[in-house]
Amino acid sequence: MPKPCLEIVTYKVSSARDADHQRETAAKRAQALPGFAGWLPLSGGQEHTERADVVVWTSRDAARNAAKAVGSADAFAPFRASIAAFGAMGHFTLPGGGLPFMQPGDGVELGRFRLRPGVTGEALRAAHAQMIDNHLSRQPGWRGQRLMRLQDGSWLDMAFAQTEAAAQSICASWTGNPDCEAFLALIEPVSMEFGVIA
Repeated sequence: MPKPCLEIVTYKVSSARDADHQRETAAKRAQALPGFAGWLPLSGGQEHTERADVVVWTSRDAARNAAKAVGSADAFAPFRASIAAFGAMGHFTLPGGGLPFMQPGDGVELGRFRLRPGVTGEALRAAHAQMIDNHLSRQPGWRGQRLMRLQDGSWLDMAFAQTEAAAQSICASWTGNPDCEAFLALIEPVSMEFGVIA
C-alpha cells in the first residue's frame, strides 16, 4: 500500500505580501490535485522573505505528479512568479496514520470507546493500524487518523477528512469491511461525533 508522503520545499520571495496571497491561492488550487492531504505554510522567523512549504500527499506518486503540475500548469504561474530564489525540495515517507495538517472546513470524526474485557492496548493498536492500512487510508478525502488513550481508561479514535461529509462517508464505509469489523469486535462504543475545523 502507498505510504503518505511529506513534501518539503524551501524558497525565497521578493514581496512578502504578494507572495502570501499567491501562496494562499496556490494552496487552495492544490486541494483539487489528486492525493492532496494538507499544506503547512511557514515563513522565516527573522527574514520574512524566506519560506518553507510542508505539504502532505497520500503517496509519493501523488507528490511527484503534483510537483509537475505546480511547476508547469498555468494555474500556478502567479505562485511561481512570486518566487525569487528556489532552495530545495524533498519527499519523505510518513507513518501509516498520516500527518494531517488541518485546514478550516476539514472534517473530524471523534469516536470514544472502551476496550472489551481481556483486550489489550497492543491488540487494539495492531487492529487499528491494519484497518487504516487496508481500508480507511484508501477512502476518498481521508487525511489521517490517531488513537488517544484518556485518563479514565477510555479511548478516542480521531479521524481527519477533507470535509465533514467525507468524514461521515468514511465512517459509513466501515460496515461490512472485515478489517473494520475486526477492530469493532475489540471495543465497546461510548459515543461518536462529527465536526469541522473552525
